[in-house]
Amino acid sequence: MGIERAALRIGRWRRRPRFRAPVLAIVLPVLLAAGLLASLAPGVSAPPGPPTPAPRLPKPPALPRTVPPAPSPSETAGPGCPHGCAEPPAGCVIKGNISTRTGERIYHLPGQRYYDSTVISPAQGEAWFCTEAEARENGWRKSKR
Repeated sequence: MGIERAALRIGRWRRRPRFRAPVLAIVLPVLLAAGLLASLAPGVSAPPGPPTPAPRLPKPPALPRTVPPAPSPSETAGPGCPHGCAEPPAGCVIKGNISTRTGERIYHLPGQRYYDSTVISPAQGEAWFCTEAEARENGWRKSKR
């Protein structure tokens, strides 16, 4: 009989739920009140989701390229710089620059991004040109920017 009583005591302990009703009666209303306050609080919002991609707009139709008229012989008969000039003659505004990083020969036109910051040093082989054709014939390429 002594063993049966001990088994009954252990069985009673395990069957009786501990703190179930009081904990739920206190915790559940507190959680509901916190959720209600969070939903009513101004300026507090849900965490941001993943960014949405911007809508793609259709490309505008390509405009036809217009080719400028070829210069007349009287315009090209001037002094020009067929092989590049150390000093720019009047009207010759194309800067032929040599890249210090790559050694590449690049010419810059007025209005391009690096035109104003480009300094021509004839001692380093840089030159001025009157036309893009002159620059290309001498092995220079147009600046990409």
